[in-house]
Amino acid sequence: MSKTIFIKTNVFIAMQYLFARKKQSFLAMIGVLLGVTTFIVMINFMTGVNDFLDDAVFNGSPDIIISKDVEKPNANSILSQGSFLDNYDKIDSFLKDKNNVQGFAHQIISPAILISDAKQLPGSINGVFPTQEDTMVDLERRLVEGKGFQSLSAKNTILIGISLAKRLQVSVGDSIKMILPNGRNQQLEVSGIFSFGITTIDNVRTYTSSETLQHLLGQKNHITNIHIKLKDRDDVSIKDDLVQKFQGITTEDWKDSNKTIVIGNKVRDILTWSVSFALLLVAGFGIYNILNITVIQKRKDIAVLKTVGYSSEDIVFIFLVQSIIIGVFGAFLGVLFGYGISYLISTTPLDTSDFIIVETYPINFKVFYYVLGFFFGVLTTAFAGYFPSKKASKVDPVTIIRGI
Repeated sequence: MSKTIFIKTNVFIAMQYLFARKKQSFLAMIGVLLGVTTFIVMINFMTGVNDFLDDAVFNGSPDIIISKDVEKPNANSILSQGSFLDNYDKIDSFLKDKNNVQGFAHQIISPAILISDAKQLPGSINGVFPTQEDTMVDLERRLVEGKGFQSLSAKNTILIGISLAKRLQVSVGDSIKMILPNGRNQQLEVSGIFSFGITTIDNVRTYTSSETLQHLLGQKNHITNIHIKLKDRDDVSIKDDLVQKFQGITTEDWKDSNKTIVIGNKVRDILTWSVSFALLLVAGFGIYNILNITVIQKRKDIAVLKTVGYSSEDIVFIFLVQSIIIGVFGAFLGVLFGYGISYLISTTPLDTSDFIIVETYPINFKVFYYVLGFFFGVLTTAFAGYFPSKKASKVDPVTIIRGI
């Protein structure tokens, strides 16, 4: 008998053993299928939720906010000179020289009372520079009605979130009266309604022209905040550089302002990967038990094979081929079922009671997760088949033959 283990005879014997126990082979394949399917569905769903929240919150908000360091803020601090950034042109020059800065935009923010024909609500107004803000927030794809930042080039216009629009009972073309803390007021026409998908954002966020707000506040060419977008969001070291270089400012990064979401994402990731891999391991143990039983039932056959010259490597190869075939077919079917179930979930309507504005369940269809599921499905099955096959290769044929 040739010492080469990759021969047609060994594969033939492995296939015969595989089909001789069709029910066991089928159950083992179902175990792999269910493990890979559950892995893919869970990964797709949980990462889909995380990506949705990241897109709604982080991509719609600045990575770092620079504001004036006010020691004793009060309700009207936005109107005092101490609330406005000094020498912000120097900060601009500093930011332009930083490689990790993708862009930045100025804002002037003031508390306000918004009054429509139906309701009166307290809130705040974000005075923005349309061209700058357009590089920070992709508002066009979030528009529900009307126009985006370009509409703010017209005087006395405002953009509002969809939840706030519902509360005020207004739509595009309607007017809202804005009253500022200094008593001055202005009628603003709703030029656009947007949705970030998170009610806590869509319920409060508004945009108007910085020129309009500066004029009403009597603070021409003054700003309260600088919003920064980073190329690498995880690298917020520029925050410390800003505080050290410029006196009288305070900074806040996206992690500080969204701690609950950041922690929630980490917890979901840990749970998702832990449970998913645990399912694959459970499926692997099931396959191990099935193949181990097969080895026990085939002890006489193994003794005969070793008697006629089959080596331990040949025995390992025969049983390993069975497990790999089961793993490949089970993992392939698991990938197909995983995609099918994920697609069905992605088309299922989702009622979130206005907390998150999304029509269907968010699902992530990254190819990487399907490849990963297939790879681990086959790998788990291969390990599950290796150990009983290694055990089978050590069987003493003389001992077995004596027991016949």
